[in-house]
Amino acid sequence: MKLKVLYVVPPSTHFAGIERVVHDIATGLATRYGDRLDVTVLYCFRYAELSGDLPYRVIWESVQRLRSLPFCVARWLRKESYDVVVIAQFEPTALVWLWHRLGAGKSRFVMHFHGNPKIERSTSRRARFAFAFFNALLPRMHRIVAVSPSLARYIEDHVGQRGLVEYLPNPVRQFSDVTRPAKRDGTVAFVTVGRLSREKGYDILIEAFARVVADGLDARLTIVGDGTAHAALAAQIQRLGVGDRVRLAGRIPNPARELEEADCFVCASRWEGFGVAIVEALSAGLYVIASNCEFGPGDLIDGPEKGRIVPTEDIGALAAAMSEFVRAGRSDAHDATRREAAALFSLEHVITRHVSMLESVGGRASG
Repeated sequence: MKLKVLYVVPPSTHFAGIERVVHDIATGLATRYGDRLDVTVLYCFRYAELSGDLPYRVIWESVQRLRSLPFCVARWLRKESYDVVVIAQFEPTALVWLWHRLGAGKSRFVMHFHGNPKIERSTSRRARFAFAFFNALLPRMHRIVAVSPSLARYIEDHVGQRGLVEYLPNPVRQFSDVTRPAKRDGTVAFVTVGRLSREKGYDILIEAFARVVADGLDARLTIVGDGTAHAALAAQIQRLGVGDRVRLAGRIPNPARELEEADCFVCASRWEGFGVAIVEALSAGLYVIASNCEFGPGDLIDGPEKGRIVPTEDIGALAAAMSEFVRAGRSDAHDATRREAAALFSLEHVITRHVSMLESVGGRASG
């Protein structure tokens, strides 16, 4: 009999980050281990990116608010029996777990932890309560999955219970077929990819880049992504007089061309949960300059051949690292090393670890 697994994606209108990761994991599990797993994903929003036939079963729901999620999931758990339920983030997991247990449910729960718990638990009184409540319930949880080693260590140290937390890497799409032009003289191209929001630190990056230009260095910056900070960032670019050097490219689902045309990837995030865009950049062979934020970048950029880590929210240090890169020029000597490091996060590499976790939680021997 197949192990029945339900993935729950919390309410969000964006098909990025958690939403895309769950889709990739479910696709890998269903296509490679369909003889052992029966995989279903409950989405709270119908994403245009998921049109057509999917290899896993989908439950489409319309859930606008997080507080409505437990009732929705409970309704489906009453309809069908699932061996393992995997939910992203602590607050949705805590709410659904409680409602399910009140109904004497038998499913085993896994929390799939993306993001930064230090930040998320401080966003509201409800979040702080949910985090405290979740801590109290940890002995009854079956597994907590963290998407970076440093995040796993933080959670394990915080809860004080060994063996409950497991590091499982996210699958990351690969741009290994991107062939960048040979090293060229002239303008050095920086690129970054991500949602235009405060945590990504694009205001810091733009300020640092303006200092690079002010030093008389020939560089340009492309920012790929959209979000609520677009207007503020556009105004900042004009105020600093770098409108002819910085391009807000908008949302590009497949930024292969942007990575191909770049010399260096920059991540100025205030916080991360993992750093998907960093892995994508490495898969294209790009050198990476990243802030040493929690969590993720320091786990990924662990040697000078991959890139450089600078202090978080330090405009001067970021500008200095970017200026040094421009002056030194691009080096492709470690291109293969960067691509090989990124390949460890390819779907085929990570999905075997995910199936082992699921079968362990579900009481099945993985083989």
